[in-house]
Amino acid sequence: MATEKNENSGGTAELVKSALAAAIVGAAGGGAFGYFVMPSGASTIAAAAATHMEEKPAPTPGRFPNDALAVEITSIIADLETQPRMRVRLDISIIVANGTPETTTLKNEVKEDVIAYLKGLNVSDIQGVRGFQNLREQLDDRARVRGRGAILGLLIGGLVLE
Repeated sequence: MATEKNENSGGTAELVKSALAAAIVGAAGGGAFGYFVMPSGASTIAAAAATHMEEKPAPTPGRFPNDALAVEITSIIADLETQPRMRVRLDISIIVANGTPETTTLKNEVKEDVIAYLKGLNVSDIQGVRGFQNLREQLDDRARVRGRGAILGLLIGGLVLE
């Protein structure tokens, strides 16, 4: 019986030693991982400050010139050609060249043209991504024609069907 008692106490001692060794190895491995892989706080702060101090790169050329002006048109509400009465509300802006005279006249002409176009549409004409893309292209083309070169484009800010 004395031999059985010594074997049990030795097994428990070995288990405690193994658990302690595993905890030490795990802590050392985690510390090494954090030291070598994770960036230090001081270097990330210095890198962020250096990034903000650098000059901004020149903007890439976009769809419109830098001096173009966006002229907002009041919300357009029109009835669609559908059996149950449906309305569409459209928020648009026109982009005009800098120095364009008579933007009020252009706004009114474009608004009337958009209302006339919307009254001839069905819901299926503007449904989905392709329908919205067609609507945007048609309105953009109509605005450019109506503007006689002064309007560079048309932007849709919102479209709501009621």
